[in-house]
Amino acid sequence: MTDPPRDGVFPFGRTVLPRPPSAASQRRLFILGAYPSAFHVSWRPHNRKPIRAMAVDNEPEPFWTGADEAVRLAHWKAEVKFSHTWGEVHGVGALNGSSGLWVEENVLKPLGATRADAWITDCLDTYRCSDGLAARIADTYAPFAAEEGLPAAQLAGHPSENAIVEEALRVHRQRLLQELATAKPELIVTLGNAALRVLRELPIALGGPAALHADAGYGKELRVTVAGVTARWLPLAHPAAPKRYQVAHAAWVAAR
Repeated sequence: MTDPPRDGVFPFGRTVLPRPPSAASQRRLFILGAYPSAFHVSWRPHNRKPIRAMAVDNEPEPFWTGADEAVRLAHWKAEVKFSHTWGEVHGVGALNGSSGLWVEENVLKPLGATRADAWITDCLDTYRCSDGLAARIADTYAPFAAEEGLPAAQLAGHPSENAIVEEALRVHRQRLLQELATAKPELIVTLGNAALRVLRELPIALGGPAALHADAGYGKELRVTVAGVTARWLPLAHPAAPKRYQVAHAAWVAAR
């Protein structure tokens, strides 16, 4: 019996792979998120409760917008040799790429930038499964896969903020430093508290806040030096941030 892939297996058998950043050369804007999302499908198995949105493959790029969902769905079905005996699969619409669209509308656009201007990456480089989806995989996909002889899903669980920071600094510090050194950005944007804390713990000449605050100081730029690059630093909310941060962010967007 062969060992499972190091970073896990999605339902129906696709291997979880590290997601590279969106660029490979200098960019004026560097955007740091927490960890990648995934490509999701809506699955309606025969005689079982449907799963509205199930992660089945790697996200095409960091903060993907879901623009080519139909093409990717057809490609995924071909890759896993999806059989009609397994039920039906469909796209999930706005659930694919929602974070990417949020970043385009609420970060890039207010900054007068496009994806072509940005190096977009994450603190961790592989997908992490939500608790809700893990439960649905356990109660629906797992017994189905055992009956059909399909690969068992093996996905890393949803990490806490502290776990993201710890793993990023322990495993991904050199990668992130190299990415910053290559991008040489004028502006670094961290999305959410985990990304803020990770950047703060990288070698920085001038420190920054210990946490993101949804108050009058939201959206205030700082000055940092990291990986030999001196840049402006803008700590912002993550697309999935609680309401008080969304309200603060909306005010920042309006002020831009």
